[in-house]
Amino acid sequence: MQGQLVDVVADSRWFPDGLDLEKGAMVFLDTSRERVASSAFLDQRMDRRGLTHQGSRLEDLAGLTAPAKAPRFIWHTTFCCSTLLARCLDKPGTNLSLKEPNILMSIANIKRNQGMQAAQAWLGPALNALARPMEAGEAVTIKPTNLVNNLIAETMACSPQSQHLFMTSDLRAFLVSIAKKGEAGRAFARQVFTILAMDGHPIAETEHRQLMHLSDLQIAALVWHMQVSVFQDAMGRAKPGQMAWLDGDDFVRRPKQALRAVDDFFGLGLGQAFTDATATGPLLTRDAKDQSRNYRASLRAQEARKTAQSLGRELDSIIDWSYSLFPNAPRDGRLPHALLPQ
Repeated sequence: MQGQLVDVVADSRWFPDGLDLEKGAMVFLDTSRERVASSAFLDQRMDRRGLTHQGSRLEDLAGLTAPAKAPRFIWHTTFCCSTLLARCLDKPGTNLSLKEPNILMSIANIKRNQGMQAAQAWLGPALNALARPMEAGEAVTIKPTNLVNNLIAETMACSPQSQHLFMTSDLRAFLVSIAKKGEAGRAFARQVFTILAMDGHPIAETEHRQLMHLSDLQIAALVWHMQVSVFQDAMGRAKPGQMAWLDGDDFVRRPKQALRAVDDFFGLGLGQAFTDATATGPLLTRDAKDQSRNYRASLRAQEARKTAQSLGRELDSIIDWSYSLFPNAPRDGRLPHALLPQ
């Protein structure tokens, strides 16, 4: 048993996939860099067929020390091209991008259900396991799901040398993204609100009957504001140079400049030749979540215009209403420490 545990700790092909809380163990998958990098998401949607798994007890994970290169983090409000950015930053031997690893969602839910003390026991080992390079010399960039934003402060404390990029869209773009997904998008907004409400946001204390009278897009607007308020708080606590902000729509409009700026901020060393080639390559013509589907920035913008037109004045009314509840939110959607000039 001890030999197996040492292999899991020492060999980064064993990827930290989740937690078995009944056994007090972290679950690892025996996989490859290619499989990890190519997966659109490393959560329950990941294809695990044929992969061997092994559990390691928490007390046996002391060998998971922080790697030489601190991880980089991309935090986001969802529907703002963060998955595409993570894909664009992946370069074997230089940077490995991890997109929404399941284990962090598990820890975020432990915090919600049991408190931070219970979650803290797992967070440090999980971050150290995720940050292990799968090729010598690599950095690791982690893009958690937006439902893990409740761990930003604790992540900063666990990994004080890490760099953090915050990605958002403005509120209008966020609401349009929800609306164009139809009933699925509206149901998603309510589900996210329910989860974020467990994180102590004051707006979540609104009387239940009042919330039931709100439309799906009003709830979606609250979700955007709740997430942005978390980002504002984190940026206010950060050390100089530790945080930056990028607008998702600005990224797809100016991919060359954006990728160069992110490379410089994270200190990845991808190089201008790589970032420029990526900005004009096939990744920007595919759906980041489904690489088999063609999807250009021009089509995304066209779909957004049609959806906004269909919503009409309702869209502006919801935006105005939401800002009356969150007067400190940026009306233009811009946060401090922008990587790209206006």
